Amino acid sequence: MNLLRKLTLLFLLVNIAVYNYAQKSSNSPYSFYGLGELNTLDNATFIGVGNSKITFIDSTVFNYYNPASYSSLAKHQPLFSFGISSKLSTYSENGSSYDAYIASIQHFVIAFPFAKRFGLALGLKPFSSKGYDFSNKVKIGTDSLQYFYEGSGDISEAFIGFSSEIFNYKGAKLSLGGNLGYLFGQIIDTRKSTVLHSGSSLNSGGVNTKTYRIKGLHYTLGLNYTQKFNDRHQIGISAVFEPFQKLRAEFEDVLFYSSNIDNPNVYDSLSLNDSLSGSLSNVPTYTYGLNYQFSFKGRKNSTNPLNSQLGIHITYEVADWTNYRNSFETNVANNFLVSNKYTFGLQYLPETDFVRNKQMTKFYHRVKYRAGIYYEQMPYSTNNEQVTDLGTTIGFGIPIIIKSSLSSINFGFSYGNRGTSNSNDLRQSYYGINIGLTIAPGADKWFVKRKLN
Repeated sequence: MNLLRKLTLLFLLVNIAVYNYAQKSSNSPYSFYGLGELNTLDNATFIGVGNSKITFIDSTVFNYYNPASYSSLAKHQPLFSFGISSKLSTYSENGSSYDAYIASIQHFVIAFPFAKRFGLALGLKPFSSKGYDFSNKVKIGTDSLQYFYEGSGDISEAFIGFSSEIFNYKGAKLSLGGNLGYLFGQIIDTRKSTVLHSGSSLNSGGVNTKTYRIKGLHYTLGLNYTQKFNDRHQIGISAVFEPFQKLRAEFEDVLFYSSNIDNPNVYDSLSLNDSLSGSLSNVPTYTYGLNYQFSFKGRKNSTNPLNSQLGIHITYEVADWTNYRNSFETNVANNFLVSNKYTFGLQYLPETDFVRNKQMTKFYHRVKYRAGIYYEQMPYSTNNEQVTDLGTTIGFGIPIIIKSSLSSINFGFSYGNRGTSNSNDLRQSYYGINIGLTIAPGADKWFVKRKLN
């Protein structure tokens, strides 16, 4: 067993151990809505180009956001991908602010090509998360009521994906693919209320918890078309479609009275609706992407010619959240809006053939340099103004050259602001730090039929 296989086994064991425990991958008040925040933490590779996810079709990159990409992996070159992401946020409202930090495993996946034009993938990744905690006071007559709102829980997705290159002729390639996943986990919304007594430490009141346990199938479809005009120019068109789907769920609604709402040991159950079967839903989401690659042939450095390449990535995503459904609360109005997201990113590689030319190039010639920007109109509003998210990103892809391996370490950094134009409304400023490891076999390629001479 060589070094890369040992690393793969190590990361697999670490991933399984961590996923056996609940991970908090959101601390945002915005996760109050619906299923919580979707894809709360970023992928180290794709955040570098402004989160232009679906356009990355590369034999050295595992792109589970576009399942059509799996058949583009290099022959006999399976890829193991593992990511850890973190985010430091500052929330401010009406002159007050607080800081919050989260870190979590972002994904663990494996993909490999087979039978010339097919690719297969499987793995584990987060789907959505809740992690809000806020309160407000209401004056009723001579009394004051204080309400506390808390949300917690995560939904993960174990998936298997398949893609096929159905057309390959004179530089034109068309691939189709799909991911089929199983969602599991639970999200909990808790509301507490208490009457404020002047000069008293009493904290009695009511507690209402709503628990959703998700156990259902979920699928995504992808397409990618590339046209190579010559050795210097190539264009790619990508599309990913996530149709409206009802996600099977169980619901538990419990109402408690307590002499101390902060102590679950003294809760007294008043009513219980237990294990009701129904569904929550995702929403129909369409993502379209454009990728253009330009190669600089034979550009000279101080000693050797460099085969440099510049990639441009652009995507547009629209999600119709007005279609969100919760079968357990049909009397609650859907106040969601249509969400739109725009991304733009660049990737520059000084030397594309760094594996073969590793003896003639320096370290900084092999690094992939990335930068990007994104803008999103979120599916909710504050004071009749739609919340927006604007961010800038940079990233680096560093190859691990061991026996001609395609392995790499990726770093992605982001800075963004989320909120409205009103400075008194809730605002979030955040920094994201993301690290990803891709492991591939080197010269001793796997899944090759051995022959005895």
